Amino acid sequence: MNHLDFQQAIEYLQKILPPEEMTRVTQHLPTCTACQHEIEIAQQFMNSPQTLPTPSPNLVNRVTAAFRRKQERLTNRTEQKATLQFDSWSQLVALGVRGIPQERQLLFHEDEFDLDLQVMNDRETKTYTMRGQMLGSFANDTADDLEGVALTLKNKKNGQRRQSLTDQYGRFSFSQLDQSDYELFVALKERDIIINLESLSITE
Repeated sequence: MNHLDFQQAIEYLQKILPPEEMTRVTQHLPTCTACQHEIEIAQQFMNSPQTLPTPSPNLVNRVTAAFRRKQERLTNRTEQKATLQFDSWSQLVALGVRGIPQERQLLFHEDEFDLDLQVMNDRETKTYTMRGQMLGSFANDTADDLEGVALTLKNKKNGQRRQSLTDQYGRFSFSQLDQSDYELFVALKERDIIINLESLSITE
C-alpha cells in the first residue's frame, strides 16, 4: 500500500477509515517507519491542538470569502488579457531621468477592471516585492466584492506558482520574487484576468 498522508493518519487514529482500510494500515505499520512517523505526528496533533496558533479574524474572513467565491465561480469562464496603461519606469526613461528609483508603479486595465501594482527592489536580498490593489467598477466597493479574490503568480521561466488572496480593500502582495517574466491570473466569477509582467524588475 502507499504511505499514509496526514489526513489518513488522523482518520486511522480516530478509527473512521473503512474496515478493510483499517486492516491494511494495521498490517502495514509494523514494517514502515515513514508511516509510523506520520502516525506519531498525527497523534501529537490530536493530543495538543491548543499549541496551534489561533488564526486572526481577518485571515478567517479572507479564507471564508475565498471559499465562497470558489463555489460561485462559473465553470466556463472566459480569459481576458489586461493591457498596460502606465509604467512609471518607462515614463522616467522616456524623459531621460537619471538614477533608477526603488519603486516601479504599473497600472493595468481590462473593461471595468483595473489593477494598480507596485514593484519594490530589495537590494540586500536582490529580490522584489510586488504589492497590488484591485480597482474599478466591477466591484461595488464593499468587502464582499473585494475580499477573497484568488490570485496566482506564475514564473514563466521555471513554471513555479505562488498564490495570494485579496483583503477587504482588494489588496494583495507577493514577496521575495526573482527578476523574471511572470503572468498574474486573477480569478473572478465569470472570467479570468491575465496580466503579463515582462521582466518584473527595476532595471539598474
